[in-house]
Amino acid sequence: MLTLAWTQLRYHRAQSELWRCPARFVAVAAGRGSGKTELARRRIARFLAIRKPWPDPMYFYALPTVNQAKRVAWKPLLKLIPAEWISKINHSDMVIETVYGSSLYVLGMDKPERAEGVQWDGGIIDESCDQKPSVFDLNLLPALSWRNGWCWRIGVPKRYGIGAENFKAFFERGLKYSSDVQSFTWMSEEILTPDQLAWAREHLDARDFNEQYRATWERAGGTIFYAFLQADHVTDEVTYEPQMPLVIGSDFNVDPMCWVIGHIKGQELHVWDELFVRNTNTAETLNILYTKYGTHRGGFEFYGDASSRARKTSAAQSDYVQIRSDLRFTGARVFYPQSNPAVVDRFAACNAMFCSASGVRRLFIHPRCVHLIRDLKAREWKQGSREPDDYGDVGHMTDALGYVVHRRFPIKLPPPSVAAGVSLGG
Repeated sequence: MLTLAWTQLRYHRAQSELWRCPARFVAVAAGRGSGKTELARRRIARFLAIRKPWPDPMYFYALPTVNQAKRVAWKPLLKLIPAEWISKINHSDMVIETVYGSSLYVLGMDKPERAEGVQWDGGIIDESCDQKPSVFDLNLLPALSWRNGWCWRIGVPKRYGIGAENFKAFFERGLKYSSDVQSFTWMSEEILTPDQLAWAREHLDARDFNEQYRATWERAGGTIFYAFLQADHVTDEVTYEPQMPLVIGSDFNVDPMCWVIGHIKGQELHVWDELFVRNTNTAETLNILYTKYGTHRGGFEFYGDASSRARKTSAAQSDYVQIRSDLRFTGARVFYPQSNPAVVDRFAACNAMFCSASGVRRLFIHPRCVHLIRDLKAREWKQGSREPDDYGDVGHMTDALGYVVHRRFPIKLPPPSVAAGVSLGG
């Protein structure tokens, strides 16, 4: 029942070699949805029935957090392991005991000490780029020593993630093939269907697509909005349309206050204008907006960050309430999220709009938006981190743009018809 069952997986030579690999430690850096997680689940389940010289073989399946462990490993493993093998299930601690004397622990490594205090016979570390760097070397490796336990470290080769650098070094060590480490990689392109790949190319920018689906290690650091090219995205063909809604992205910093103004045309965003105002507040910026566009009849849509619900840039009201209550903008639609998206998600959505992996450009900017253009060219990552290296005025105008993009053009999960082929796991 727990044979590899290639009828349930799209066959790939590297997967077959991985399944038979005798190395004690294995690194798998493979594309999203290409079957590595399903192989890992079957690997760990298969070992539960193997007898050992000791009566209590112990195995683990580890994800970065408890919630991920429940979603990615616990429920699928309960379905995978034959019922006649199971003698006891502890749902609260996520432990499965078998009639063979073996036990399987599903762990969230947000508290690495969960893996300590026992000796393991083997285990899986999933989403390795998001695991704390010390998890394998300090928490798990000593606990694998007494019983000469094995371990697979698997994941998508991400350029950002707390454990990305550590996992990459481990993977590169396996490429050289030491006596106990071997590495495997394959692309989603070799496994998924053309429809699934077409969806990814349309919705992701080139670097994210290469990382997630081609399993390449992209360079970390550098320019955040790398998909922006002034020659391709800055054009005076972006025009003001009096009958279309004005879309306004708002960063409520006091100095400077930064707003972008444009139109959504189908699946494109055209940024027509910007407000860059020193030493001001929301009420004064609304006055400037009204002076410029008070005769506009196409309606107004405001987008901002979640903190604008509470942070005050004036002494009277929150930014959110001020816009709602300004009678000059009666009927305006105001969109502010309950919580902010991760900055990397917001930046990724912007890059995908500038140029998707399939080469489609959907975000265009008028040359008058000099502060936005400057911000797009200047904003960079802190070296070795996933935080922007902002200074001075840098960051505010692209944040204003990002609030619109992420709300109206987020990077979404594929629809069920496309996602069906990736349900086997990472």
